[in-house]
Amino acid sequence: MKNQAISVLSALGRLRSRHTLVVVAVALFSIAVLTVFTNIPDSAASEERATIASAQSFSQIINNPVNAPYKIGVYIATSISPSVRAARAISFIFYVAACIAMFYALKHWHTLQTSLLTTAAFATNSIVLGVSRLGTPLITAMSLFIFSGLLLWQLHSKSNKFVPYIVLVALGCLIYTPGVLWFMVIIGAVYWNRFKKLFINVKKQIVMLGAITTLLIVTPLILSFISSPSVLKEWLLLPETFVWSEVAQSILQVPSAFIYRMPGAPLINTARLPVFDVASGLLFLIGLNAYRRKLKLDRTRIMLGSVLMGTIVGALGQTVIAVILIAPFAYSVIAAGIEFMLDEWHGVFPKNPFACSFGVVFISTVVLFSMYYQITRFFVVWPQAADTRATYNQSRIIQDQ
Repeated sequence: MKNQAISVLSALGRLRSRHTLVVVAVALFSIAVLTVFTNIPDSAASEERATIASAQSFSQIINNPVNAPYKIGVYIATSISPSVRAARAISFIFYVAACIAMFYALKHWHTLQTSLLTTAAFATNSIVLGVSRLGTPLITAMSLFIFSGLLLWQLHSKSNKFVPYIVLVALGCLIYTPGVLWFMVIIGAVYWNRFKKLFINVKKQIVMLGAITTLLIVTPLILSFISSPSVLKEWLLLPETFVWSEVAQSILQVPSAFIYRMPGAPLINTARLPVFDVASGLLFLIGLNAYRRKLKLDRTRIMLGSVLMGTIVGALGQTVIAVILIAPFAYSVIAAGIEFMLDEWHGVFPKNPFACSFGVVFISTVVLFSMYYQITRFFVVWPQAADTRATYNQSRIIQDQ
């Protein structure tokens, strides 16, 4: 009888978890759709129209293939609907992929509850929402985390054909992302002796086919480097002018953007508010303490690698890109903070179900208040800011381009 009761409770727990997952997924999808298609604000920014103007034909994209996968999506979408919202829909796809990668990665590292709370917090962050509804390739900076999720998928998948081939093709598409070279150098240095594990069970024919496909995908980018050095400069995120005296300040602006203030970016942010609010900032600091005890873990190395890359990109003066690149990794640290708090609470009250439940409710409430603040900041405050209105002052319809 006792075993039957335990089985029933276990089944109810799994059912509740699935229902929670569905509810959170629907809620996040609704927020994402609202982000892209509602009037917040109604007009377009000149940067969005410039992105569309640079993707009016395949030949135009090949001339400057940096961010080509994004541009191709914009070209197809705007051919169907001549509106900036079509370009924003491509950013929305990257946003959904980043959220899926976030949940998938966290589910392998933490509990389901921690994974759901962190993914929800990440998906509703004001900066993340701002980038996801912006019709420019800025969202592609999150491709690095998406690719990390794909690598994790392959590592835990039993497929020796389908998944490895997708990963290699995704690598070809990832190479078009500006700054990816720094990411590959850092990850290569960290995982040089571990790549064999990723492909140890993969058939050699699949590896060869994937490698050939990847080479074909990146050929236009390589040819553009030869014909136009300015494309290479853009791909490396090199500034027009490099001032050594400003390097230290540029580097400091990256961590400052998360906890103190961001550089002015009215396209995606209100005034110079930081990425984190008080709650997420505290959880991030707690997560750092938790990772301090787990320096040998692979994911710790990934976090450190992402920080190092963000430092390089920040040193090049691309602070906003560095912030967007690091944001998913930073929320992975927040997940460690959430789980650390729950584990410590359960350690204090190991046999008191009411006290344990209170700890879960408390942490969940903190995350929900953080989400409420971020959503309000994006949907209410940001559209009304004078800088935002001044930036979004172009027509959404692009037929006159």
